[in-house]
Amino acid sequence: MRPVVEGMGLSWPRQQQKLAEQSKKFNCSHMATVGADGKHREMTSMPVRKLPLWLASVNPNKIKDEEKRQRIVLYQEESAIALHDYWTQGVAVKGDLDGIVTGLSPEAAKSIGGIVKGIVMKALGEGIEQMIDQRLTHDPRMGAVTAIPAIEVAIDRGVKRRPRGFVLRISNALTRFCEGKSDYVIHRDVYGRKLFPRQAINEWLAKGGWGPLKDLLDRKSGQSVMRLVKD
Repeated sequence: MRPVVEGMGLSWPRQQQKLAEQSKKFNCSHMATVGADGKHREMTSMPVRKLPLWLASVNPNKIKDEEKRQRIVLYQEESAIALHDYWTQGVAVKGDLDGIVTGLSPEAAKSIGGIVKGIVMKALGEGIEQMIDQRLTHDPRMGAVTAIPAIEVAIDRGVKRRPRGFVLRISNALTRFCEGKSDYVIHRDVYGRKLFPRQAINEWLAKGGWGPLKDLLDRKSGQSVMRLVKD
């Protein structure tokens, strides 16, 4: 569990204490392992089937990294929906979390060892995908999970250094794009941030919505933008 905890940016001593106090709840045990230095050590371990329960108990406010924190928040939101649907309807349909929870940066994915992705993502047949798409269209709760904040758009575009107010510019541009379109409902997460439907974002990008923002980034970074003009 230590690589998982530290890979998420959490304090291992605090989580180790938590796991020790709730060892029966999470079925924790100590497994003998061999470290990189060749020495034998006992590592606190947890059955994979218990990992979602632990992830649901994590306090997102303890995670400093914005990208990792928002993924945990969205994971917990969908987990709550899944539990509700399982106990009230007898079945829970998984939303499309690819790129939200499981689309971790290479560094984060490596540190966590792909465990989270292995739990959340499973191969879906074409028929199930269509069923999920239909449900997402009519269920606003699920729609909130398949939407992402403006900062995630910047991350997806590979923007590492964001000038002051840049994320707000993305949010305002997407808000204007979604206005008047009944198919594109803007939700809000637990922090009050706007969440934009991925379909709306893809259409906005396809219609050149990122162009002006890309130009702004180029100017801020000191890169010149060359345009072809008519004589």
